[in-house]
Amino acid sequence: MLLALSMALTGCGSTGGGETKKPDSELAAETSNAADESSTEENTEKTEEVQQPEEKLVITGMANLYNLAPEKDSEFWKTMEEKFNVDYTVDWVPGDTYAQKMELVLSSGELPDLMQIQNTTVPSFQKAVEAGAFYDLTDLLGDFSEYPNLKNNTNLDAWTLSKIKGRNYVVPRTRGNLDSAVMIRKDWLDKLGLEVPTTMEEFADVIVKVAQGDPDGNGVNDTIGLIPGVETIDGYYPAAFGTRDIEKDADGGIIYERLTDRYGDYVEYMCNLYSEGAVAKEFALIKGQQAEELFTTGKSATLTKNAWHLYRLNEECQKTDPDAEVVLIPYLEGPGGYAHIYDLGYFGGMAISAKCSEEKVKQILKFFDATCALENYNFVNYGIEGVHWEMVDGEPSFTEQGKSEVTNSFNAPFIFAANEFAKVDSPLADKAYNERTRETMKALYTMGGTGGKIDKFNVLQSDTWTQVWGEYSSEFASMETKAISGAISMDEFRAYQKQLRENEDFKKAFQEFTQSHKEFFGE
Repeated sequence: MLLALSMALTGCGSTGGGETKKPDSELAAETSNAADESSTEENTEKTEEVQQPEEKLVITGMANLYNLAPEKDSEFWKTMEEKFNVDYTVDWVPGDTYAQKMELVLSSGELPDLMQIQNTTVPSFQKAVEAGAFYDLTDLLGDFSEYPNLKNNTNLDAWTLSKIKGRNYVVPRTRGNLDSAVMIRKDWLDKLGLEVPTTMEEFADVIVKVAQGDPDGNGVNDTIGLIPGVETIDGYYPAAFGTRDIEKDADGGIIYERLTDRYGDYVEYMCNLYSEGAVAKEFALIKGQQAEELFTTGKSATLTKNAWHLYRLNEECQKTDPDAEVVLIPYLEGPGGYAHIYDLGYFGGMAISAKCSEEKVKQILKFFDATCALENYNFVNYGIEGVHWEMVDGEPSFTEQGKSEVTNSFNAPFIFAANEFAKVDSPLADKAYNERTRETMKALYTMGGTGGKIDKFNVLQSDTWTQVWGEYSSEFASMETKAISGAISMDEFRAYQKQLRENEDFKKAFQEFTQSHKEFFGE
């Protein structure tokens, strides 16, 4: 793949070393909150006008498709292209297959100008960076004086945490730290006389009783309690067993979270739930969209999703059952921590192909700087005022056209100002509803007296890990599936984890994780 990339590329970005700064979480929080306040009220200050070329900037891109995408000839897209003086053509790829498509595109070397990167630690992306597939933006960004909106309206931590070997290869899609939670059918709990759980022990008791209690009243024992993920780490539940805490081997190397005994404790928890019939039998085959469909059609009791979906999920579930009530659980206390998700402050970013000339890269950065202006936040996220939304009580409220056209794929190809509650507020809901959801999710700020913990393995980097994990990731997912389903014993699964921990390549990677941790977090 590296050879193919090297041969296909006609030019690359500047190279060179660079040191990363320690994250300043307080500064990031202030920046995010400031963007939130400005994004929901009319901005009285004019952003510096962007100098645009006479001819439209022609851009090709690739982005995630979670739902319907804006059509190229739609009113919004044509307005967007006119507003920013661009001709932007996006290859929309379904979220469930995006990772596979990205692998194919990277191996072919035929990259679009822009590619949405979901996670900067993905081995294929890091290999592509090493091969020179993406433009090194570090020197062009400089002190951000040419790009004031990227400097002032984004979560500054993200520019540090998204670096590869101290260099910026993506423009991070920044946001606040509040993101996802477990959604649960409270009406089913009420029907069975159960309380919303607050601990992992209570959750296990509740979810087993729901799965065995025929809450939908169809007379068949077919209710799914939950659907764990195995292809990538399920970010919510493992944290309850301490997987967010750093664990080192005898040589001082940081062990990858899925190879720790704590992760084994999480797998054993899921194994026990499976044996009680609370876990979907074919859980390893159920992808994101299918999991949501099972929830909204009354087949499953829980779903892990961005908090802003709470309002929509209630509406969707009520189409099947008018009495449905969905509530969210921001965290659950566990034996080694708290089950929760605390975002990095960004979700991937847009990487620019190294085939682009320096002049074109500068124009693309100017385009992103313009989309990141505070006065453009509502446009990029909600569409055209008066067409897709109206301002109600100081908040954008969708029109009927907006409800049908503006989806969670709408803003995927853009960079926009950070908003602490971007993944909490629903544009379908009124202000009072969103404020209640905010208050519920704010519990993550003071959870357990310390606040949420980010998953540092979405930041830590290791060349060795990049090279070798690809050989084992599918096998590991298979072993985890077998352990949860009881096809192998937990002793066998833990022995397998130990075997990988003792692999010399992995031990070398653990040392590199330790060095990376010092570079990013100064510890």
